[in-house]
Amino acid sequence: MKNNSDQQDSNIPNNQEISRRNVLLGILASVGAASTAGCARSLNTTIVDLEKSNAQHNSNYEFYTSKEFLLVSRLSDLIIPDTQTLGALAVGVPRLMDQLHTDWASIQTQTAHRDALKLVNDELDTISGVPFLKQNSEAQLATLSTLDNLAFSSDYQRLSAYRSIKELIARFYYLSEVGASQELRYELVPGRWEACIPFEKVGRSWAA
Repeated sequence: MKNNSDQQDSNIPNNQEISRRNVLLGILASVGAASTAGCARSLNTTIVDLEKSNAQHNSNYEFYTSKEFLLVSRLSDLIIPDTQTLGALAVGVPRLMDQLHTDWASIQTQTAHRDALKLVNDELDTISGVPFLKQNSEAQLATLSTLDNLAFSSDYQRLSAYRSIKELIARFYYLSEVGASQELRYELVPGRWEACIPFEKVGRSWAA
């Protein structure tokens, strides 16, 4: 039986729970869903359930058309590929994005997301001179690299659609178990604070 102090301590959320909830609430807000703690817990359950049932090339989707799902899958795989850890496609980011837009997104957000995907696909086709999705992987990577450079430099305003999709892919990836605890070097109790050190010294980002 717990004493009163134990009961009080059990009601205090830890920083990891708060951080994850805030990220979930941010995703919900970005798609026009009601941003409540209950919604965040429900979305978190959805993510966990999909991770458990995920297969790398599983094509179960409801919101996306087949072409849209293929585009999101290729973007996920190219933006965060498999390395020493599984990448965005392998952990099921396209399915998570499909679920988000099926169950949570407002009509306005669904329409905006579809428009953004079309714009990105058109930009990729223009850069490559041929349909992006028909290119081989090496050519797709070169085409996407060109678009990425434009989206974060000279064409920053015009290519906001690409940045929004890239951000969503990254957010979902780092909410996954692999992204949060394997790709990021997880440390429950961080060591001393070093405000500015060369990236080469740590090798990758950390989560805590």
